[in-house]
Amino acid sequence: MKLTRRAWLSILGAASVVRGATLSRFPYLGNLRRDRATVTFTTLEPGAGAVEVSTDRTTWTRLPAPMRTFMPSATRLSNPFYQYQAEVIGLRPATEYSYRILVDGQLLEDGPELRLRTSGSGPFKFIAFGDSGQATAAQYGLVPRMLAEQAALVIHTGDVVYPTGSFVEYQDFYFTPYVDMLRRTPFFLSLGNHDCETDRGAPYIAMHAHPTETVPAADRGRYYSFDSHDVHFICLDSNAPLILGEAGMSRMLQWLEGDLAASRQFFRVVFFHHPPFASGFNENDPLSADVRSRIVPILERHNVELVLTGHEHSYQRTVPMTGGVASSDPTATLYITTGGGGAGLYSPPQRSYHAFRTALHHFLRVEVDDGRMNIRPIGLDGQPFDFVSLSPPPTVSAGGAVNSASFTPALAPGGLVSVFGRHLAYREAGATAVPLPTDLAGANVTQGGRRLPLFYASPNQMNIQLPFDVQGSVTLRVTTGNGTADIPVFLAETAPAIFVVGPGQAALIHANGRLVSDSAPATPGEVVILYLTGLGRVNGSIAAGQPAPTTQLMTVVAPVEVEIGGVPVTPQFAGLAPGFAGLYQINFQLPATIAAARHSLQVVARGVRSNSVQLPVGA
Repeated sequence: MKLTRRAWLSILGAASVVRGATLSRFPYLGNLRRDRATVTFTTLEPGAGAVEVSTDRTTWTRLPAPMRTFMPSATRLSNPFYQYQAEVIGLRPATEYSYRILVDGQLLEDGPELRLRTSGSGPFKFIAFGDSGQATAAQYGLVPRMLAEQAALVIHTGDVVYPTGSFVEYQDFYFTPYVDMLRRTPFFLSLGNHDCETDRGAPYIAMHAHPTETVPAADRGRYYSFDSHDVHFICLDSNAPLILGEAGMSRMLQWLEGDLAASRQFFRVVFFHHPPFASGFNENDPLSADVRSRIVPILERHNVELVLTGHEHSYQRTVPMTGGVASSDPTATLYITTGGGGAGLYSPPQRSYHAFRTALHHFLRVEVDDGRMNIRPIGLDGQPFDFVSLSPPPTVSAGGAVNSASFTPALAPGGLVSVFGRHLAYREAGATAVPLPTDLAGANVTQGGRRLPLFYASPNQMNIQLPFDVQGSVTLRVTTGNGTADIPVFLAETAPAIFVVGPGQAALIHANGRLVSDSAPATPGEVVILYLTGLGRVNGSIAAGQPAPTTQLMTVVAPVEVEIGGVPVTPQFAGLAPGFAGLYQINFQLPATIAAARHSLQVVARGVRSNSVQLPVGA
């Protein structure tokens, strides 16, 4: 059943008492991620709401759906309505679930169309559009095209409804046209200027469940971020200068900086309403100028790959841009205006930043797979009319190759090196067995043409073991399907570095395997085991990535001492940790006369000192 505007008003204005719960807004999904989803629905009578989920439609798990009352004084409608929202948590990644809704134990909605699929890893597809909500023939004409895409999620770039963002307009121009999509596909929306005209966007915020993690409490619902597959999505409120004021705008920008710095996905897609680079009817909007001056520098500083906006009722794609001008840098930001979701179109004049522009109703089909993002705008005829592909190559940060224990540039043969940058691998992956793999998450690292063993790979970091048989100036090369990045490094004979497991807490254990700590200190005369890297070549032959033998210990070539409070101690053993790849250990005995205190501890290998850590000693 699809409710028209007249039917909606008629139901809400009815004076007669209806027995049982009457469903007035069909269930819709929100905040769908790897382990959770939100299911929301409304009725005309109050009750105890619930949502049940199942993977086989036989065994169901019930979760409460707390009710919120909306009175006419807040909605400007004739009668109250009741909104139920269930936070469905504890779901499995990449899994399809059926769901159904109940009030007072009565099943209100059930069927094969009520289903959700949590995000996972690997290929996926999302669609994006904006400026839709006018109940036009074009808006309705795009719906079956979008349904056929079976997308994982929908991004909306704002002006979800026109003209004022009221409760009734959301029912008529959003929930009604997209009812079949909303049941199975989560919509992630951004606030357009029209969405803010009723109580600063209060209806929009009240009816949607967007992520709230890390967002200041006062701003929740206006901007947010989330991960889906290999993409980190960020929604901003480009109305913030007018709606939230300078303090609110500053909060959002500070949050944006932190969010981008913390993101770990291969791609970052940022979406909001007002375009920084788009021509047409709204070209001189001061909010777009504010975006250009305050938001764009942050996005480009963090090498955001794609920015999606609306506001101009057209399709516009820029050339890759940095600092407001065209850039040949393969990591430069691409800006796409997708404002052709159904509202009346504006013709976009040509500008220097344009790669393609047209006034057509459309949505974007975006397909992501192993470091490549293919973007196609789809028109009312179901056919694409433009195409662009993003495939950023790996880049390494300045000084981005460091010792994995000390995070200094000091490296040695056989040691562990961490490389930091962007687009280093397609997703996060770690080695699960030895010998170590030489390929992880679509990436490898070579030195002199041979592949090096990998402990860990992600878009931002790789942990690698260096070969034992090279020294001096060498070049490491990171390779993905998108390109290569070369890293010049210098390998000294030794570069000792002690691993730490907490502030000043060394990777130092008792003979029974328990960590040496303030609560479990070492004792005078005890033999303890220290773990580190950078002790260099060893006696005997072993390839990097192979586990050290457990029957014949492999000692290091360089002379090694342990200094406790500046007093040298000769170790009982210094070599490769048996059974491990790329890890060194030192076994040494504490002096019998050592005082109970916290002592500084360093390792000296061929005259080169390690980082200093703390050795707690008890009585």
